Amino acid sequence: DGVGVGELPDAALYGDVGSDTLGNVSRLAELRLPNLGRLGLGNIVPLRNVPPVATPTALPGRLAPKSAGKDTTVGHWEHMGLVTAEPFPTYPNGFPPEVLVPFAEQIGHGVLGNRPASGTAIIDELGEQHIQTGDPIVYTSADSVFQIATHVEVVPLEQLYAWCEVARSLLQGPHGVARVIARPFTGRPGSFTRTKDRRDFSLAPPGLLYLDLLREHGVPVVALGKISEIFLGRGVTTKLKIASNAENLDLLLDLLNGRSSRGEFSEGFLFTNLVDFDMAWGHRNDVDGFAAGLEAVDRAMPDILAALQPGDRLIVSADHGVDPTTTSTDHSREYVPLLLYPRPANAPDKVYEGDFSDTGATVFSALTGREASLAGRSLERLEPSRGWRRYTALLDPIGDGSEALPVRLGPADVAEAAHFLADFLGTAPEVAIVLGSGLADGVRLLAGPAEGYLPSVSYDAIPHWPVGSVMGHPQVLEIADWEGSRIALLEGRVHAYEGFDASELQFAVRAMAAWGVKKVILTCAAGAVAAGLRPGSVVLVDEVLDFQNPRADGEPRRLTATGDGVISVAVHAGLPSFLQVGFHAAVPGPQYETPTELSVLSALGASCVSMSLPAEIRAAQEEGLDVAALSLVTNAGSTDHHEVLDAASSYRDNIAMAIASVLASWESP
Repeated sequence: DGVGVGELPDAALYGDVGSDTLGNVSRLAELRLPNLGRLGLGNIVPLRNVPPVATPTALPGRLAPKSAGKDTTVGHWEHMGLVTAEPFPTYPNGFPPEVLVPFAEQIGHGVLGNRPASGTAIIDELGEQHIQTGDPIVYTSADSVFQIATHVEVVPLEQLYAWCEVARSLLQGPHGVARVIARPFTGRPGSFTRTKDRRDFSLAPPGLLYLDLLREHGVPVVALGKISEIFLGRGVTTKLKIASNAENLDLLLDLLNGRSSRGEFSEGFLFTNLVDFDMAWGHRNDVDGFAAGLEAVDRAMPDILAALQPGDRLIVSADHGVDPTTTSTDHSREYVPLLLYPRPANAPDKVYEGDFSDTGATVFSALTGREASLAGRSLERLEPSRGWRRYTALLDPIGDGSEALPVRLGPADVAEAAHFLADFLGTAPEVAIVLGSGLADGVRLLAGPAEGYLPSVSYDAIPHWPVGSVMGHPQVLEIADWEGSRIALLEGRVHAYEGFDASELQFAVRAMAAWGVKKVILTCAAGAVAAGLRPGSVVLVDEVLDFQNPRADGEPRRLTATGDGVISVAVHAGLPSFLQVGFHAAVPGPQYETPTELSVLSALGASCVSMSLPAEIRAAQEEGLDVAALSLVTNAGSTDHHEVLDAASSYRDNIAMAIASVLASWESP
């Protein structure tokens, strides 16, 4: 429930730009998901510590909704073939009198609250007043919900549920919210806690579902947790109540192994929802809890797979996002993952891209042998030829002959991107400049637009080009004029800590080379390590200590100048006062270094440190490009990203003069 895999194209309409539930959690928590990784989870989106695999055991994919909205009801309905064209109503200013007045009249009480709120916060605030008056606490959220909270010793559960039925009967038509939710709580003022007796009263699905069709064909449907409530029991033959993810996984395994005392499941459709991701962790912005929940699912996966019989199929997906790393505590408008096990024999080496209802269509086809007749396309019948990210085996992305790693992007993808650039932007300029954190705006101001050329193209418009989400990286390629010469400005890059693999980190440089660029300048914002460096200093890199890809013994790999190598030796003469030659340390990130870590880097000879450069330098050297690397020092000691961006803007003239020095050295005999 709520495990999205990146913002949808219309995320801005929902206030969800930057949401990437699974990806962002992986970047803040040290996830260990080896079993889900083998199924192909890391092939779907960039996940830190969950690399893609060359041969996933499941079909990996990402699914997009055709429905409006981002709530549980809409997501589940569409998985079962029912598309919701109009979003359910929401109430950012609370519910109007035409809803609350008849509700209060029918229950014989007034109403407390009536505004969007965190459930735990509004209970803490109004719980004592509720105990004194008996009036229910009514609140909503960014989702389409009418929530009623009452104390179990003031309003018995059955009375609360009856009040929810009253609200459900009133909330129809234009006020037809997706769910009325009972929120009982217990305790005393200052220590109220919600009980496990939540109950959802959903709007009736307004059209046919695959669940209805399964019932028509005599297929048993066992629904765990809140599944039956979401569909008002439509098509469900057995419903089993669940209190938590842990109980859910235990019961799931008991049912698969035929040892449950709560019911039987030997054939048909077992449909469950791991609700804690949404209710317990997502809405409370609990990243650690979310990560621990993912790892619990991963630990359960071998037993789940072992319990499957020949001919059984497992589908893992989600209903929306609920990114716990953002300031929002609400659902987020995102793609959702797909893992279909076992992997279909006809599946190509691509990540499937489809719609939510493909899951319901697949379930229906698999269990009835008939063509899907509602929304969606069955993976039982479909050769999934649409690919979002390719993955292939590309030897030695480290560049030292030590290992072969599976990666997402290969030579064919590079060639396709280069062909697009040639068609869209014409002949390649001789020089490309990759601009790091906060450097794009300043350098763009110092380089004018190239006459006769389109000014820019977004990375997401270029085939296969990886698109990052770090602030200060606009993700745009622009053709500019630098003192009469055309240059390509690559405004922003992607990073390993965002979950991108070696092929994605190197993609931009390799695409530049394939397009026809001959020289590349790599820039980054960096922290000072050497004592003499201050913000505004620029380090011309002649060696990189690569902690991002350490040797087997843990020591950093070293990238050094060989021949024309990392830098051009001619630049050493007549350096500006702010420019010096030095070692650059590249660390995984995304955190800033502690004083102890800075001391270690200093002892190793590093002048400055960032989370960029080595993968791009390797790619440039392997492609035969002249390459220079420039690190603008933006901070000394630990700081935050906003300070880095401010410093990058303040010292833009220095990085521009350093770039000019490199360009001049390349023009010198």
